[in-house]
Amino acid sequence: EKETIEAINNIGFSGNILNIAAGDGRFNNRLLELSDSVTAIDIDNYELESLKENCHKDLLDKLCTKAVDITQKLPFQDETFDGVFCTGTLHLFDRDTIIKILQEIKRVLKTKGKIVLDFATDIKRLDKNQNLVVFEGEGNYTTDEAISLFEEQLKEFSLNIGVATFMEENLEDDAGYNYISGNFLIISGIAREKSINKKHQQGCIER
Repeated sequence: EKETIEAINNIGFSGNILNIAAGDGRFNNRLLELSDSVTAIDIDNYELESLKENCHKDLLDKLCTKAVDITQKLPFQDETFDGVFCTGTLHLFDRDTIIKILQEIKRVLKTKGKIVLDFATDIKRLDKNQNLVVFEGEGNYTTDEAISLFEEQLKEFSLNIGVATFMEENLEDDAGYNYISGNFLIISGIAREKSINKKHQQGCIER
């Protein structure tokens, strides 16, 4: 969390921000404090309701929420947002889906738009008996693989990729495991150029 907050502060988010796979809004209040508006999207309406409940009351008028499947084309016009934020999610997908999501991020981001993403790597989960736990369908990427992927797919950005470690133990039974460790990338960047420059509306916009 510390590294993510530092990345949010250092990138200088402002204007209209898209919070992808926002969940219950762990970082959403900070995004709202820095921006004119935040559009928080998630596939789970229940999580979005929790996000609104967790939102500081004086920031609610800057918040828009929408249920969206991020593996599909995002329901926003080209170059809608000044910044895009996404944490805790991308590492769950296979490579082709990650690339598709990154292409959509680039499409909806303005020229000189800013991004902050994170990506877990080298994940190791153990149950209470020290047995390895692997989730079906989850991509488990090495740190080097992930760095290469983001450098390749975000060539249009001036990128900064930091690597930090994480470890949690004695987790609740509903987590499905007792212990988890690994690395995570903090990816921040500014788009250097755009191939398309269309006028757009701002905020929560339907195609």
